[in-house]
Amino acid sequence: MADAAAWRRVAESVRAKIEAGDYADNPQRRLPTVENIAADHGVSKQTAHTAIQALATAGLLHVVRRQGAYVRERPRDRAVVRDRTVYRDGIGYFFDKNAQDWRAVRKPTHRIEPAPDHVADLLGVPRGENVLIRDRDMGPADSDQALQVAISYISLPVVAEIPVVGGSDTGPGGIYDRIEEHYAAPLEWHETVSARPANVAEQDRLAVAPTAAVLVVTREARMLREDGTYLVVEVNETSMPADQFAVSYAIRRDPSAAWPRTNEAADDPPPTS
Repeated sequence: MADAAAWRRVAESVRAKIEAGDYADNPQRRLPTVENIAADHGVSKQTAHTAIQALATAGLLHVVRRQGAYVRERPRDRAVVRDRTVYRDGIGYFFDKNAQDWRAVRKPTHRIEPAPDHVADLLGVPRGENVLIRDRDMGPADSDQALQVAISYISLPVVAEIPVVGGSDTGPGGIYDRIEEHYAAPLEWHETVSARPANVAEQDRLAVAPTAAVLVVTREARMLREDGTYLVVEVNETSMPADQFAVSYAIRRDPSAAWPRTNEAADDPPPTS
């Protein structure tokens, strides 16, 4: 069993080198082997291994079986800030301006199966009912590592109305353009941002530690009906490593907070604690 004081000393030494960027020039930011780390620090391989596993659990390293440990990119190396604006380019709508050039890093899949209960509720379909699920791993165009897992859920009645959204090739602009063309009306979107521990699939697909948290953006794509109610045509859940993403937005003034302040507002006594 590795000595606690020894492996912590090794872990702090390796952490300091990571923070100093000592491994940045290594191929794929790979750490030296466990044997080399043990020799450099005068400890056993077991102690060095325990130190590496602790850094992986802390989210600093990604360990690949039979290949070694790699330094994960940190927020200061790659910061992607989501805002509350939808954009459009020659490909179609997109929601992360700093990730405009991102593409699927693996072949997207689509399948028919029940949606998670909370997604079924948003879609307005019975829990346990099958829906169309479109699944993509997204990342920079020059990388094969996913930084976002994007999963879309579409009710089967909508697929029956617009069959192209269930196919592999949805054409220029993707499903959103097909939906707007079909209904001859613009989509509206509503997002909810939350955080939770990464599930097993996300740990593998995003290369994050079992203890890592993910930021989850749940986006409803909605059509306004003539009666003033909304039809939710798609729910998209995008999960991403919480330590590498942020949400940014402008704070607007409610009419009650207008400036210049009215005399009445200016004369109001300050609130008491």
